Amino acid sequence: MASRTTTAPPRARAEAVEILADAWRFFVQHYPIILAFGALASAQRFLAVSGTADWAGGVGGELFTAAARLAFVAWLARTLLRDRPVEWAGAGARWSAWASRHRATLLASAGLLLLFLIVFKAIPDALAGRVAGISESAWMSWELAIKNVTVIPFTMVWMTVLLAVRPIGHAAAHEPPSEPDH
Repeated sequence: MASRTTTAPPRARAEAVEILADAWRFFVQHYPIILAFGALASAQRFLAVSGTADWAGGVGGELFTAAARLAFVAWLARTLLRDRPVEWAGAGARWSAWASRHRATLLASAGLLLLFLIVFKAIPDALAGRVAGISESAWMSWELAIKNVTVIPFTMVWMTVLLAVRPIGHAAAHEPPSEPDH
């Protein structure tokens, strides 16, 4: 019986990195628009955590950020899929078939996401207590303000490319089924 490896095959890792690179190119190319959407959430988060504005910390603030993020995702999906021949009938079946064939790519992408979570969340949070003269509230206010215009929207772009563009709006989605990469 052949042993199964716990790492993704080279093809899957390469595809995961290619998807990440596609997301990065889109992010850089459209950053002024992404910044505008992110600034809305960033301002709300900064005001809520710093306690500067009462509305920002309550339900109204959360609804404001949710609306800004939903508007961003709608813009993102429309922009990413606009120039792609997407036949929405059967899109779910194509996504399912793509996900089945590219399971290792999805796992490799999850591994990259975990690595980024460690680098951009766990490490900064661990260092936060060691920065002299900065209160936890101030640190978190600035951390959220920065992440809402960088890491969070980039992750949303990346996941949209991974979960929508590749399986539904990419030429590979219309290829006949091939051997799975797992």
